[in-house]
Amino acid sequence: MPAPVFKGTFPVKVSESTRYFDRGKIEYSVTNIYSLATVVTGDIGSSDSASISGKILALTNISLNRKDGLAEVTKTYSGGDSSAPEVYEVVASVQEEPISSHVAFTVSTGIYTTPIQAAAGTGNVNYDAEGIFVSFSKTANNGFFGVQSFLSPQVQYRRIYSTGTVPSSGITDTVAYIYATPEGSPPTIAAGRNWLKNSVNIRNNGNQKTNSGQYEIVEEYKASGSKGWNGYIYFTA
Repeated sequence: MPAPVFKGTFPVKVSESTRYFDRGKIEYSVTNIYSLATVVTGDIGSSDSASISGKILALTNISLNRKDGLAEVTKTYSGGDSSAPEVYEVVASVQEEPISSHVAFTVSTGIYTTPIQAAAGTGNVNYDAEGIFVSFSKTANNGFFGVQSFLSPQVQYRRIYSTGTVPSSGITDTVAYIYATPEGSPPTIAAGRNWLKNSVNIRNNGNQKTNSGQYEIVEEYKASGSKGWNGYIYFTA
């Protein structure tokens, strides 16, 4: 088969496509044909960019194929911005905790009208020499003999959002900080409880070298127990 003949000047655009993803990410690909003498591939990490839907996309991939004295160059640009709506996730579960840490172990509070000690029978609660709970006696009332723990409700809240600029270091610097109310739409928790930021995940969906493109950020917070996170151990935002 004879080699194709192109008339006119190079490069010749032969195809292009645009794809839109969740969280505001955009991917644009364009293929041009060059003569081998005029081929220009560009460089990932350079200022080469594309503008799609008013968004500046960074060059993230280059594909080069040579054949019959010609070069086919496909460039892929990625990016986006923060136009995608934020997404919030809540996960509720239970976790085993020492029974002595229960909010109503010694006093009634809220929906707990009878303290656990009183329910078991005050004389049936055993402590060591330092006053630390050890066990319930065999004669404990209401089935408390042998009980050492209870299932405490745990709540985790995730805020997922996007940005078109490099996230500030403050996002990660505040991991393990206490928050009264995180940004976004966290669930309402009982009085006395608060939140601890326990992780941040940042993914660059654009150009890794130039720190441009679109960033997807996931912040995760964990609700405290009834007494709140200890302000002497963790910083407060």
